[in-house]
Amino acid sequence: MYHMIVFIYVVAIFSSAMLFGEIAEKLNQPNIIGELFGGIVVGPIAYGIFSLILSSDHPFFAYWRPEIIESEIGILIEIGMVMVMLIAGLGTELEDLIASGKYSLLPAIFGVVIPLVLGYSIGIFYDYSQITSLFLGASLSITAVAVSAKTLLDLKKLQSRIGSTILGAAIIDDVLGLIILSVLLSLVHGETFSFVEILKIVLKSVGFLFISVKLGGYLLPKILRYRLKFGKELRLGIILLIMLIFSILARVCGLHEMIGAFIVGMLLKKVLTEAEIDSLVTWGLGFFTPLFFGWIGFSVIFSSVFSVLMAVILSAAIIGKVLGCGVGARISGLSTKESMAVGVGMNGRGAVELVLAGVGLEFGIIQQDLFSIIVFMAFFTTLITPIVLKITLRETQQKKIKRIKKEGS
Repeated sequence: MYHMIVFIYVVAIFSSAMLFGEIAEKLNQPNIIGELFGGIVVGPIAYGIFSLILSSDHPFFAYWRPEIIESEIGILIEIGMVMVMLIAGLGTELEDLIASGKYSLLPAIFGVVIPLVLGYSIGIFYDYSQITSLFLGASLSITAVAVSAKTLLDLKKLQSRIGSTILGAAIIDDVLGLIILSVLLSLVHGETFSFVEILKIVLKSVGFLFISVKLGGYLLPKILRYRLKFGKELRLGIILLIMLIFSILARVCGLHEMIGAFIVGMLLKKVLTEAEIDSLVTWGLGFFTPLFFGWIGFSVIFSSVFSVLMAVILSAAIIGKVLGCGVGARISGLSTKESMAVGVGMNGRGAVELVLAGVGLEFGIIQQDLFSIIVFMAFFTTLITPIVLKITLRETQQKKIKRIKKEGS
């Protein structure tokens, strides 16, 4: 019975996400929108419908809760995040990412600092404690790398200058998020946090990124170039093993596993055949990514979120991230339209910030109502990012075409 329930969780979330993802594509919308909505259908919507039909003590309500389901299929959700980033890496040129580095640093810094300050100020204004206000600000400030990557993948913009800038900024954002998380955890445990500790985190993160690119770029071609010596199954197994090892090393160095998978994807892009890349993309997008984004939709909590505080926090999250990243990109030399696209593309949440909020809830720093608002904020920004980014990129493309025509006339 136990194993059957786990399969029911996976079937419900995966099938609904896959179905609505396909519908979204038919409507010429990014696939991720449908996958998120599919999770909502079998999550909060189904829960609401059954609450009208079944008695409150029905076993359905004991099992169909996000925290229960996450404990059962959490490993699949984690692998889903990692697969999203592996596929994003397979679609990204390392040289393009490095070249966009000069455009990525300031958007990442501004896009973290401004939402952090806004969130902290809101918390103080609403008479929350300083530590609660800091947790709130941090929850608004960190971009979900997987959301940005999947959105760019859906829109076929991974290899554009905007796409490279967003992914580069998202990686820097992850390092900054790690520092913020470490500082807040130290405050929770009553420890003193020094600049030496921050320096250690930065050095470990930068060291991992540098060594993995250099060493991986040297070793991976040697490991995988003997194509004829490995059967297809063994070769796929080796590729996935490499991805998992890099993911573990990224976590050991304090970064999210997704960063390790992304780097492996970029390095493997130069080694694998088109057929092998297509197989990995098909496998990842066919199962793991619908399950992951379906789960995000499933876990949305609508109760306790419709309030003035929710509107204020949601506005601060969107304005702070779009404005912060946009201003940083503009100062870095991107055009106004490109800067707006970078700000919009960095607006999705859904990973580290939910970890932060969960830690705050666990230690009683954040209460359930504020936690629910943060979860809803993460979902809403994830939902609107692909929609608004698609519109912004279309306008950018149209402007570029007009400029080329004008120069040619």
